[in-house]
Amino acid sequence: MQTLREFETFETVSEMDEYISKVLAHVELKKTERELLWLLAGHSVKFVGVSFLKLQSIADKLGVSKRTAQRALKALSELGIIKRVRTLRPSRGGFGASITQICPVDLSTREEAPESTPESTQEPSGKSETFSFKSFFKDIKYIRQPKELDYSFLSEFVPQEFIDTAKPFISPEEVYSAWGKAQVIAKRVAPDVVEVLEPAIRAFKASVLAYKTKRIKKSFGAYFWGALEGVFSVEQRRANAGRGLLSWNWLED
Repeated sequence: MQTLREFETFETVSEMDEYISKVLAHVELKKTERELLWLLAGHSVKFVGVSFLKLQSIADKLGVSKRTAQRALKALSELGIIKRVRTLRPSRGGFGASITQICPVDLSTREEAPESTPESTQEPSGKSETFSFKSFFKDIKYIRQPKELDYSFLSEFVPQEFIDTAKPFISPEEVYSAWGKAQVIAKRVAPDVVEVLEPAIRAFKASVLAYKTKRIKKSFGAYFWGALEGVFSVEQRRANAGRGLLSWNWLED
């Protein structure tokens, strides 16, 4: 057991989650690669940063083929984000199970990554303190009308608390689109989490703080996307822990 501890790459789960959020903000990854990274993190809690998932298990959990899972693993490995290691059996000798390490790499020289979906990104203008989602969220196009929409139009579709949190920074159309993205990510990353509002607000506030403290180099939208994935991944892990789903036998996985 002590030998396995030596493979750990983080001291705490929170440190690992924070690092992954930074990776998603700075490194351009495909959708499967992003989902794979969070999957590995979700199975790297007992030994922080170390996962014992087999290739077939990874493919099954992601809902992809083994070849697709293998390509995603290879892509993350080539970027230095993960490392596949063959362990040794201390008593009987020979090779043991393969493990996957999440490896901390220096992200300080990397630019902010665009969102992994086909939508383009647009950096906020320096003329205003509001953030531009107009290009980032392609499904919501900004159309000038004789009368501009105000926040009262959102009450049937967006929780008032989310509106109140976001409206000092973004337009009504952007609030609507931001809430929609939060729901999409919650459904994909945290299907067992019932309460979406509070985590979505936390992700938005974290993104605003990052913007205000000039930690976002390129796109607020991409950072918000990564923050949502990080927050909801943690919430899903907590939901599973509450149901006793983390007490699996990793040696037999």
